[in-house]
Amino acid sequence: MKQSASAWAPASLSNLGPGFDILGIAIDAWGDKIEAVLTDRPGISISYAANSAWTGTTDPAQNTAGVAASKTLEVLDYGGGVEIIISKNIAPGSGVGSSASSAVAAAWAVNAIFGLPLTKKDLVDAVLDGETIASGSKHGDNVIPSLFGGSVIVSASDPSQYRHIHVKDDLYITIILPAVQILTRAARAMLPETVTFSRAIRHASSLAMLVDALKDGDWRAFGRFIMEDEIIEPVRGKLLSCFDSIREAALTAGAYGCALSGSGPAMFAVSENENVAESIRKAMFEACDAAGIESTSIVTTPDNKGVREWDQPEIA
Repeated sequence: MKQSASAWAPASLSNLGPGFDILGIAIDAWGDKIEAVLTDRPGISISYAANSAWTGTTDPAQNTAGVAASKTLEVLDYGGGVEIIISKNIAPGSGVGSSASSAVAAAWAVNAIFGLPLTKKDLVDAVLDGETIASGSKHGDNVIPSLFGGSVIVSASDPSQYRHIHVKDDLYITIILPAVQILTRAARAMLPETVTFSRAIRHASSLAMLVDALKDGDWRAFGRFIMEDEIIEPVRGKLLSCFDSIREAALTAGAYGCALSGSGPAMFAVSENENVAESIRKAMFEACDAAGIESTSIVTTPDNKGVREWDQPEIA
């Protein structure tokens, strides 16, 4: 047992067009870091590091990291206390798995104190419980990619059941984060409760084609099918006034496809050339700027490693 340990978990894109609540991918762009420290006080306590870009509640029962850490202690059957110190680098409500990254990093940091006796699979339920605090329901399309890396298909009936896909490294992902906050709970409340049979069939077909393209690394087809969502995106896209102009700009600049990530406001576009991806980034940024909305934009690639201890060389 160590006195302290730190972990970092990657951000993630989720929903991926017709893959609402069941399909996500980890990205090598941002991530939250959490340090876990043994204390004399029983249970989980929370604080935020001085360099944390964002802060939130320190109530362990209302914080995604706190819940995931508490559940991890239960699995470890440890009755002592742990403080988790959060360095939050992903903006809450951004659509790139902010709460999921914190939950996953917290669970892994606590596990690391004890020498990593638990596998990533052992922690799936703990991180799902953590994510539930943010969204109001248990879904794994952010937390499970952040935990394992790569892309994950999650069962809608049982989020603890999943299939992992290693993503080929020739995919370039351009992301724009408009300076607008869209909270997951509010965005979910807008969604329709029922859809027509014909629309459900088209949606299922698009999802099957999307997953097959993802597995094969056919990024042109992948880009096409992330835009074939007739159920979720038509509703959520209205929350972002510049959604249509950003998508049009991305496609004109050479993107194979462009869609919302999560509940937004993040949008992502896909290509397989770094120079093209940079041209897409500039076009998306300019479209957002023309709408009078500030934004952050980057070009990144998939993260196939998932959560890891902070002191590992690749992230030190």
